[in-house]
Formats: sequence, C-alpha cells, structure tokens
Amino acid sequence: MRVLRLVGPFTLNTLVAFQETVRKDPGPLTIIDLSDVPYMDSAALGSLLGVHVSCERNGRKYALVGVPERIETLFRTCHVDDFLVIHPDLAAAELSLLGESADGTN
Repeated sequence: MRVLRLVGPFTLNTLVAFQETVRKDPGPLTIIDLSDVPYMDSAALGSLLGVHVSCERNGRKYALVGVPERIETLFRTCHVDDFLVIHPDLAAAELSLLGESADGTN
C-alpha cells in the first residue's frame, strides 16, 4: 500500500508531478490523502478520474481520504461522488480496502 499526501492547491501547475508519482510503480492499493488540499481545479479532478479509470481497468484499488468540504462539494456538483472511492481517513480506507483495522486486527 502506498499513501500519497498532497499539500497545497491541486491545480494544473502541480498536475504533472502528481501524474508522474501516481504512475510510478503502481501497487495494488494507492491512497490519496487530500487533507491539506484547500482547492482543486478541473484538471486535477480529471487526473483523479484518471486514477479511478486506471485502477478499474487494471484491478487495483485506490481511495481518496481526508477530502475537505470544499472538494466534496466539487465532487457532488460534478456528480462524481457516487463512483469515486472516498473514505473519511486512512484508518477507514484500510479497514474497507484491506479488510483490517489500522492496528492489524481483523
């Protein structure tokens, strides 16, 4: 499992670095922590949708965690909140995707 923690605005300016990182050595599970992202633009949203599609096609799992309210509103407005995998925090994502709690118990 790898956790990618984004910090700061997620926009076209930071997109290339994000895409390079997310494509490098894709494991069976990627968690993207958006806790410290104050806002994102449409290009960034498109890249998250790309992660979703890539994971679906290749049988990998992913989750978005710590999604701020402003970004949740963007997801709802764009009608992508129903299919993006979103969890409130890392522990909840691990429990759902790995079937175990953060302390390793089942």
